[in-house]
Formats: sequence, C-alpha cells, structure tokens
Amino acid sequence: MSRSMAEDRFAAADAAHFHWTTADPGFAPVEEALLGPRLGALAFPCLEIGCGEGTNLVRLARRGQPFGIDRSLARARFAARAVPGAHLAAADAHALPFRDGVFASVLIRDLLHHLVEPRRAAVEAVRVLAPGGTLLVIEPNGRNPFVALQARFVPAERGLRRFTPSFVMAALEGLPLAERVLEMAQGFPLRRLLLHYRFGWPSVGRTRAAARVLERLERLGERLLPPARWSYTVVRSRRR
Repeated sequence: MSRSMAEDRFAAADAAHFHWTTADPGFAPVEEALLGPRLGALAFPCLEIGCGEGTNLVRLARRGQPFGIDRSLARARFAARAVPGAHLAAADAHALPFRDGVFASVLIRDLLHHLVEPRRAAVEAVRVLAPGGTLLVIEPNGRNPFVALQARFVPAERGLRRFTPSFVMAALEGLPLAERVLEMAQGFPLRRLLLHYRFGWPSVGRTRAAARVLERLERLGERLLPPARWSYTVVRSRRR
C-alpha cells in the first residue's frame, strides 16, 4: 500500500467515531478504562500526534490545553470545534512544525501502524520532547485474536498484522530515551468488537445488565490469554 493511499482512507472526519468513543454509554467507559489513568499522568504542554477527530484530546483537555496535529485538515478542523481550548494544526507526523524540546509529554495512539515509516514519526516525537519529558505510545497488538480479525477484514487496518509489542519496542530502539516501560492492556476486547459503531451492534451495550455481562466475559477471556497477546501495547518512555 502506498503512503498516499493509506492517508486518503483517513482524510475525512468521522463524527460517528468521535461520538462512539467519547459519549456512547456502552463503549465510552471502555475507552476511559484504557486512557483515563494513563493520559491523566501526562504533563503539560502535551502534544498528540495523529489526533484524528480529537477523541483523546477530549480527555487531555480536562486538565489543560493540549496540542494536536493530524495529517487530515478535515479531522484537525473537526477536533478544533469538538475540543475548545485545544491547539490544532494539520501537519505531517514525519515532520512536526515545532522546535526541539518544547513539550513535556507526547502521545501517539493508534497511529504508527497506519504509517509506512513509523520509525520516522517516533524520531520526530522524541525530538520535540523536553529532557525528562514523557513519550506515551499506545498501539493495537497484532497478536491479539480480535485485533488480527480486524486486520484481516478491514483494509485500512492491514498494518496491524506487523504490530507486535516487540515491533513497537524496536521502533523506539536507539532513540535518546532513558527508559522504555512496556505494559499490555485490555486482554479480551469483546466490547471493542461487538459494540463497534460501524460493523457491530453498539445498542447492545447501552443497558446496565448487558454492560455487566460483557464486562464479565471480558474478564474471563482475559484470564485465558497470556499478556503478550492482550489487545493493546502501551510503552511509556522518558527523554534523556
């Protein structure tokens, strides 16, 4: 797949995705469980690279005025409207429009597996981090059966197949980072698939009874999978 083809698939803003991840009563709590404590630990000024419609910026904006960039002008404009106070720009993750060392933290979430050159984006992320600043990378794990299923049937997600925890760690290898702490999250993401706003049944999760049943099934499934096959790879690093 060419770089331009991959970018074209994500050119338009997706209001339905924004609502699903930030406000849907069945799925928004799943996102909050993944992101809430992790984003809550990031210092400001904070930049998200590949912010899309601003679903992560919404959570960051609870504590400050985050910066966000996205290759898509339409998505950056949507995020600017959706997250008052955030600073948005349309820019390339491979060539960030910021000086060296200006951010206390940088977030990359669900971006690298869409890029032809993820290493270049990682280099840029570290460049704009101040010494002692935090780089937080959250990427789907291609070894998870649910993620592998998505990669097989959703053309825009084919890049997931190569994204294992070791692949993400290797993308950060040799960069001026004092540490790289690996954590796995959301072992059995049943709700992420079953309640998907496009190819699932989001209404199923909007009752308390159904939500409790699905959560219990996820906990049970998580016990059956080793952490190396959980659905999200989370790497927290500190800039030297």
